[in-house]
Amino acid sequence: MAQIRTEGAYSPISEPSPWWLRGMAIFMTIMGLFYLFNAVMMALVPIFSSGFMEMEWEEIEGYPEDGTEEEKEEWEEGKAAWEDMQDYMGEMMEMLRPITLHNGLLAIMGFASAVLLWTNREAGIKSVGAWIAVNLTGGVWMMWKMSEIGFTPIDDYGPEAGGTAIPDLVNQISLFMGVGQMVVCNGILLALLFLVASKSKPETSFDIPSGFR
Repeated sequence: MAQIRTEGAYSPISEPSPWWLRGMAIFMTIMGLFYLFNAVMMALVPIFSSGFMEMEWEEIEGYPEDGTEEEKEEWEEGKAAWEDMQDYMGEMMEMLRPITLHNGLLAIMGFASAVLLWTNREAGIKSVGAWIAVNLTGGVWMMWKMSEIGFTPIDDYGPEAGGTAIPDLVNQISLFMGVGQMVVCNGILLALLFLVASKSKPETSFDIPSGFR
């Protein structure tokens, strides 16, 4: 009499290498350290630049009481330029707050993703996807806000040098290149995540049982 043997329709074939997830976890740890370092540096910038922000033009260059009218006009122009620079730096200091928070959030999410990738595949992959989304959306928003402030402290070169045409062009190019860089970099990270998700997925067989053998 023939021997009957049945097979399960869903049977594991092989276990994927754990180093796909572990390698991604190591990468996310490095990214977490990078953004943690950035967050600390951004938080320290206002402290180190406070003396510069509070300095008056008179402390840098005294008013030429006995100077010619031309020298006095040059001094006034220098003072106006210095005040414009301080206003620009003040706006930049305001932007550092959301940048610091963004970097800090990415650092925390990066470390959390590393732990999850090492211990829970599904949760780890989802957390990296969320990290990429936060990185991209936050980066694009900050580039847009930076373009409103201006990527250069000078917003008008005067009628003889093209007025605002050059600063506007610099802002447009910087915004385009900055957003493009964010999209490309995060697109590469997303492709890498898909690769890790594919390579770390357990292989299975859905063959129909053969019946008699």
